[in-house]
Amino acid sequence: METAGPAAEIELLERVLLRLGNADSDEKLETTVGKFLTPVIIKINSPHNLVRTKVVEVLTHIKRRVTSRSQVQIPVEALLDQYAAPDSTTFLKNFAIIFISMGFPRLPLAQQTALAAKVISCESKLENYQDKLFTLLLPILSEMKIPDDPAQRAELFKINDKPAISASFLSMLQDVLLLPYGITQEQEVPPGLSPYSFKRVIANNWRAEELEKIKKGIVRLLCASVFTDNEIFVLLVVASADTRFGVATPAIAELSKLCTMLDFTSPAVTSALYTLFIGNQHKQAERQTRPCCARVRQKLLQYLIKCRGKGINVGKGLQVIFDGLFGTNTNQKCKVLALQFVELVLRDGPREVVSKVSKVMLTGITKVIGRDSVEPNDVQNAAYSALAQHARSFPQDVSQDLKLVLGYFNNLATCAPDLHSSIREALVSMAPAFAWQTKTKSDAMEVDTDGDPSHVQLDGQQHLLLAMLLDNAESKIQIVQNVTSVFLTSCYPEFYAPARYLLLLIAGERNSLREHVTTYLYGTSKKDHVNYSMLSSIEHTGKHTSESISDFNQLSQEQRRVLLPSFHVMMSHVHDMANKRLKKSNACVVVGRTKLPYSLDVYEEMLDYLRLCLWYSAGIVAAPGDEKYTHELRKYITINYDEDESNALHQYLLFVQRGVEAKRTESSLLCLYDLLNAAPDLFAPKQLHLLEPLSNSLKDVSETMRINVAQVYGLLWAYGLAADKFDQEVGDCLTSLPQKTLEHKHGWLLVVGHTFNRKIEQLKQQNSSKDYANWPPFINAVKIIAKMLNEAQWLLVSAAVKCTSMIGKTVEIPNVQVEIVAESSTNNDDDDEEMAELASIENSTKFIIFSVIFKLLRSTSVRQKIREEAAKCLGYLAIGDGEHFTKRNLDKFLALAKVQKDAALNIAISEAIVNTLCGYDVNKGPPAETFQNQHCSDADFEQFLIALIRLVSEPNPQSRQAISVWLLAVVKHCSNRPAVLNKKQLLQFAFTELLSDDSEFVQDVSSRGLGLVYALSDSSSQTDLANSLLDQLIGGKRQVNQVSDDTELFAEGMLGKTPTGGNITTYKELCSLASDLNQPDMIYQFMQLANHNATWTSKLGAAFGLKTLSAESRQKMQPYLGKIIPRLYRYKYDPTPKIQNSMISIWDTIVSDSKEITEQYYWEILRELLDNLTCTEWRVRIACCLAVRDLLKRSNGLRLRTEEQLPTSSAGTSTSSCVNPRRVTPDSMEVDELPEPELRELWYQLFRVMDDIHEGTRMTAHGTAAFLGKLCVLAASSEHGKSGTAVAASILPFLLETGVGHKVADIRKVSIKTISDMIDSSGVLIAPHLATLIPCLLRATGELENTKLSYVSTRLGADNEAQEAVDSLRAEAAKSHHTMDAINKCVHFIDYPVLERMTPELLELMKTSVNLGTKIGCAHFVCLVSIRLGKEMTPLVGKYLGACFVGIKDRNVTVRKYNASAIGHLMGLAKEQSIKNLFTKLDELYMEQPNNRSIALTIQSINKRHHELLKDYMDCMLPLIFFAMHEEQNEENKTNIEQWKDLWNDISPGDAGIRLNLHVIIPKLESSLTDASWSRKAQAANAIQNIAKRLSGSLEMTDRVRLIKLLLSGLQGRTFEGKERLLQALAALCKNLDRQHEVCANIIEAAMREARKQEPVYRTMALAALGEILDVLEADRFEEVYNMIWYLLEKKELRTGDSDDEDEPGCSNANKDLSADERNKRAQTLNKLKEVVWETLGKSWPKHAIETQHRYQLFFAENCTSILSESTRPVQVSLLAALTKYVERLYIFDEAAKLPEMALERNNLEKKPKTEATPLQTREAIVQKICNDVLAAVTLAAGVPHTGLKKEALNIVLMLIKRLSLTRDQATLALLKQNFETNLPKFQRDSAPEVRCRIKDIEEKLAKLEHPN
Repeated sequence: METAGPAAEIELLERVLLRLGNADSDEKLETTVGKFLTPVIIKINSPHNLVRTKVVEVLTHIKRRVTSRSQVQIPVEALLDQYAAPDSTTFLKNFAIIFISMGFPRLPLAQQTALAAKVISCESKLENYQDKLFTLLLPILSEMKIPDDPAQRAELFKINDKPAISASFLSMLQDVLLLPYGITQEQEVPPGLSPYSFKRVIANNWRAEELEKIKKGIVRLLCASVFTDNEIFVLLVVASADTRFGVATPAIAELSKLCTMLDFTSPAVTSALYTLFIGNQHKQAERQTRPCCARVRQKLLQYLIKCRGKGINVGKGLQVIFDGLFGTNTNQKCKVLALQFVELVLRDGPREVVSKVSKVMLTGITKVIGRDSVEPNDVQNAAYSALAQHARSFPQDVSQDLKLVLGYFNNLATCAPDLHSSIREALVSMAPAFAWQTKTKSDAMEVDTDGDPSHVQLDGQQHLLLAMLLDNAESKIQIVQNVTSVFLTSCYPEFYAPARYLLLLIAGERNSLREHVTTYLYGTSKKDHVNYSMLSSIEHTGKHTSESISDFNQLSQEQRRVLLPSFHVMMSHVHDMANKRLKKSNACVVVGRTKLPYSLDVYEEMLDYLRLCLWYSAGIVAAPGDEKYTHELRKYITINYDEDESNALHQYLLFVQRGVEAKRTESSLLCLYDLLNAAPDLFAPKQLHLLEPLSNSLKDVSETMRINVAQVYGLLWAYGLAADKFDQEVGDCLTSLPQKTLEHKHGWLLVVGHTFNRKIEQLKQQNSSKDYANWPPFINAVKIIAKMLNEAQWLLVSAAVKCTSMIGKTVEIPNVQVEIVAESSTNNDDDDEEMAELASIENSTKFIIFSVIFKLLRSTSVRQKIREEAAKCLGYLAIGDGEHFTKRNLDKFLALAKVQKDAALNIAISEAIVNTLCGYDVNKGPPAETFQNQHCSDADFEQFLIALIRLVSEPNPQSRQAISVWLLAVVKHCSNRPAVLNKKQLLQFAFTELLSDDSEFVQDVSSRGLGLVYALSDSSSQTDLANSLLDQLIGGKRQVNQVSDDTELFAEGMLGKTPTGGNITTYKELCSLASDLNQPDMIYQFMQLANHNATWTSKLGAAFGLKTLSAESRQKMQPYLGKIIPRLYRYKYDPTPKIQNSMISIWDTIVSDSKEITEQYYWEILRELLDNLTCTEWRVRIACCLAVRDLLKRSNGLRLRTEEQLPTSSAGTSTSSCVNPRRVTPDSMEVDELPEPELRELWYQLFRVMDDIHEGTRMTAHGTAAFLGKLCVLAASSEHGKSGTAVAASILPFLLETGVGHKVADIRKVSIKTISDMIDSSGVLIAPHLATLIPCLLRATGELENTKLSYVSTRLGADNEAQEAVDSLRAEAAKSHHTMDAINKCVHFIDYPVLERMTPELLELMKTSVNLGTKIGCAHFVCLVSIRLGKEMTPLVGKYLGACFVGIKDRNVTVRKYNASAIGHLMGLAKEQSIKNLFTKLDELYMEQPNNRSIALTIQSINKRHHELLKDYMDCMLPLIFFAMHEEQNEENKTNIEQWKDLWNDISPGDAGIRLNLHVIIPKLESSLTDASWSRKAQAANAIQNIAKRLSGSLEMTDRVRLIKLLLSGLQGRTFEGKERLLQALAALCKNLDRQHEVCANIIEAAMREARKQEPVYRTMALAALGEILDVLEADRFEEVYNMIWYLLEKKELRTGDSDDEDEPGCSNANKDLSADERNKRAQTLNKLKEVVWETLGKSWPKHAIETQHRYQLFFAENCTSILSESTRPVQVSLLAALTKYVERLYIFDEAAKLPEMALERNNLEKKPKTEATPLQTREAIVQKICNDVLAAVTLAAGVPHTGLKKEALNIVLMLIKRLSLTRDQATLALLKQNFETNLPKFQRDSAPEVRCRIKDIEEKLAKLEHPN
């Protein structure tokens, strides 16, 4: 169309217009438009106005014509090229886009897809045109084919290099996704859209269904990996919030995968979320987007709370928070999520920025909560959680507003229980904000450094907080008290008395909080476990040092140092508060007659704490009540006590006094005793008024109570009474003692002992010269006490021994007459010679008492407690009378060495020995520094010491235990003796020998002894001792003990224990450690710390306790911590409890902060554990496994080299041990190239240990590996970025190569579980290993199956249905197993090369596996991979079909079912030859296993998934289906046959299907009929019978004859089960057969032959078929039939043989031997046979054979009548039916009937009639005769009450009327009528409808005959 001028151009345009006008068909119009449209459009650029006008005219014509013809195609591609040309003008584009918009939707889908790239990228500037082009693509997104290949996907739109177009297109998709359903242009702009974006998407006027389809297409496109993850993320979030499930569900599924790969720390990912949430805030109002709706916001918030690091935009986040909480487009869920986002911002946001807006956030949070809040509980819970985070992140905001705390306390007290936990969390988080140590110097709480260190200054805010806590401390609500206690422990210093006072209130009132409060107040949760060395008073700490402040508030540490308040400050506060409460009646408790300010529990808590404060304010660092420090307490009281109300000690005395008056409790009595014991002269005279209440408690049932009261009572008597009053009171007491009750007597006896003990001490202090031997009260007391020693009551004996101890240690016992008799001993031992000589009271009193007490000690029948008191008593006697008792005691104690004793008794004896040797009570300390025991010289001491050492070598275990304890006590308390100092080496050897004892207790004692010996030495001696000890422990040998006849080899309870003992291993380990450090002397510190035996923690062992590690020793260890810490960490987890506890004790002493130290030496510890994981000793291996598990338990997950950015060649700079660490790894493991070498090495070592020979080691390693797997899964998450990738790269290859295929099942399980969980986050790294992984996972699916279900399935083998149900459950469990989940995840990464590599192993697994789970998993995997790869896997399908075919032959029904399904999936991908082969195999399999249901299931599966394929191969499968559906049905195969029938109806329903496919069905039937299988022949016959019935006359004659011949061929031979089916099929085929066909004779002959078979059941069926055949073919064989079966009618019973001879010998006897059931069965068979005989005779009566009729007509009628009466009812019915047939076909009744020219002959009858009558010669006579016989039968039937019989009789009458009415034989009709009327009453007796109906018909017919008109 190139021309020179406008005229020529106009002329050309006219021609185009003419061509368009001449286009009278769509084809011509399309051709013309296609040729001229683009040239015409380009003319729009003409400079001539006329040309442009003409162009518009032509284009308008084209548009009008094309608009009405929707089938006309437009050249869209050419238009697009023209549009995109660089020189195209806007005017041209305007017209081009009109025709593009019109033509694009008309294109086929494939062409639209091909042009998509041009459509989307042809416009980049004009937004309006670009939007129109984008809109063209939206309808096809749901249908367009998206390539699977990434390279081809990139070519789909070709916009990878055009980011602007891509962004515009995605913006359009987002606007469409945001568009609500059903919205119109008139409505407001929806949320999330701008006015501009709303206009461009609403212009299309999509209906809701259309919009849903478009949105589905958009989601489909987004999920197809066409765009990057970052680009589609926000769009998928919007789609997931859609109201239609079809849109939201796939988006949610894709998001779940996408989120694992997105980097939420990148602003590029998260910024769009903020923008969509709050709007883009564009400068142009037209482009300004509205905030999105609540539904979308809810989804956005779910992903906003995943943001981390730079992904958190605080400014926009603040808008998100307030819009989510208070905006219009929000809901309850949005508010909860917004508050969770608040937590995120506060926790992980940039601190500098967040701190500027934190107060604004706090304001927003507080608006949501409170009493007036109307928000639901879950919103308020979220708000409180956010508040808690705010308090943790920005405590300064909270600390400036105390009203917050006050308000939330009030809320806690009044809110619903659902809010309790969240409010508590918020308050607990706020508490540290008010903690005093966080205050600056200018803040409220400061310590007055110039004045009293215990004084604390508070400002108004602190006072207000304390007042609020005071109100809440006694709240009735537990959680309020709980939070109060947290504030008290967090916000005030430990020495602040008012806070401690409130804590005591809470501890006393609330049992549930007592442990928590006690832990804070005392440093441990139980008061009897307090470590008093960790306590200190503020008065003796000095100024507040940084050390004391750093220790504050470390509540988690049980051994933290506790700072006690000053006693006078604490007591003054308690006194003031108590007085205030006493003034309020409602705050007081009345006990007896005493008014208390607190309850008894609170009062006891106060007393206990005040007592502790008193002792520590006195400068004592020990447990209150320790006698050694009484003098210090006395000094403190003497200095500070004053009888002034403001005096703290006086207030304390009154406080204790009030408690004692109210109720005597242990706490109040001990407090009172402390005061009286320390300053008896000061307090006792003023407390005598307490004697009365105390005396009442002396008969208390509690022994402890009586003991405590007695010691107080004794003090009051001794120091409070004058001398004469004292003697009087004691005398009265002794006089009245015998009359008191047992408990009362026990209490007063103890009072006497304490009284004289204290009184004599007082007299000695006063230097009184009192003669005790002539003091009457004292003499009487000694007599009574001595007498009590022989009492039968153990309680009194115990009291007497205690009294003897108390008196004996203060004064020499006088020689007085005592009423005591010592029984003669029966023991011949030399030690009892003195006891045997006792006979009367003339002996020495001291000697008698000593002998009695020693006997108590020695006797094993005496209670343990009394034996211990007796031992101590002997020691105390030596203190008071050393001259008499010292030597005697030492000799007697040595003699007791071998006597059986427990550890506590040995400790008591050791105390007595030490008291004897020292001459004073060691518990109270020496009376003076210069004191020396005159009765035990150094020589005597050395002699005793040597005697003890010599006993060390004794093999007797009792002796070794005793000697170890005694020797330890001697060394500890007599260390200043020259003998101890001179024999240090000997003592070390002795203790070392005892160290290897079998008893752990002896080992403990020995180790303490070694420590003592070492401490007594100077530095040079210490080195020698240390080296010597190391030699003995590491290299030395234990001395072999000599064994004599009476040697006890094993102590009680020692059998079965480790021969070397538990601790000896501990000591050897410690020696090894000390040796490695080259510091031998450290062994003593380690051994000292390792002791933890329970005996040492008891009160008995307290005397031998040693101090903890000294500061000097701790400093000495510092340089070696790098080596000590890793080794100790491993030792802590030793499986032997003794060793473990010892090492924990050492660890706790050396390590102050376990968590910090572990982090500091993390890599060194890990290296130590890795090196020892495969140690030769199993206990070390177990310890390493346990230690690894605990080491990895970090709050922030695995510690990684990648995160620390450390080189893998070194672990740190703290120690050189990790620079080149030893790595026990396989050669293939290139550790140094891995990002996380230790992690991979750890897996390798754990796998080795999991294959350990020791079961306990294997189990421990398994637990550790499982835990490590969980940590690795978390660490490998994509959220961790590079570190996650590093973890995956380090362990995945090893797990896949080694773990998944390991021979140990547990290793495989752990590996598979770990990999399965890691696939989501590290899926890309899995792909190269899938060929190994998937077969292993499939194998594991079976191995990990529940064994119980497998067992149940096996047990149910006899019940197929139940077993199948169980196996179905097993299959579902296998499919849902985590291994199958892992496979499902792996399928996404499978391609053809991967499948090809794994195929051999997979096929082997499918064919050989025996586990049901594996078989099911394999079949399921085949289905998944076939869906994934599609046609791509066609080359391998044949192999998989073969494997699945093996599966459908499996004996398990469920396995067959799943393999059938797999075949159904594969068939659509298979080659033609494979398909044919499979169908052939299925056919052959059916012939082998017709009951195999999987064959039908397989075809059904193919039909379900590839219906067209089955139609293409109809000839292969249809014959099998048709044949299979005709199997003989029973209960077992009923379901299977139904499946075959359903298949037939689905594939080829109706008769037409049979007719069309007969050419392939008949060959199948032919082969089956010639088969040797009888059942197959019968099945084929059933099929033929069905063909004959359904096709009937439409069956071609050739096919019919072919089938008949097949059946005739099959009928030859012997009878078999199912052969009758062939006869029935033959009968069915005869129905439409030409009666003149030559095959008819063969049919009849074959049927006659089969009917002669003697087997009764088969003969019955054969005769029935014969009757059908003769009836259909109308053949005359009556004579033969009758002769063949007549005798059967007269048979009475069936015989065992087939013979018909009734006289056959033995038959009757044999029949008589049959059971009743068998005879009944035979009778029924015979009756059935007779029925069929009559039926056959009736059907075989010839219709057209006149001669035969004439010959037998009279005989038949006569015979029927004669037999009728003798037959059973069913036979009678059959007989009458045959008679009906006979009457119907009887020729003689015809009007034209003539008698044949022949005589009636009966020569052919085998059965002659009984009487020979003259033959009838006329027709009338014959008719008459026949009618008479027939009517006689009718008459007989009418009289029988049987409906069926009457019905058949009436049928005969009707037939007679019908036949006779034609001949008008009036005589016979009259006879008939007469007979009917005679029998009518009989017939009418039956009311059955069929009988009445026939009677009515007969009456009507007879009436018509009478009145023909």
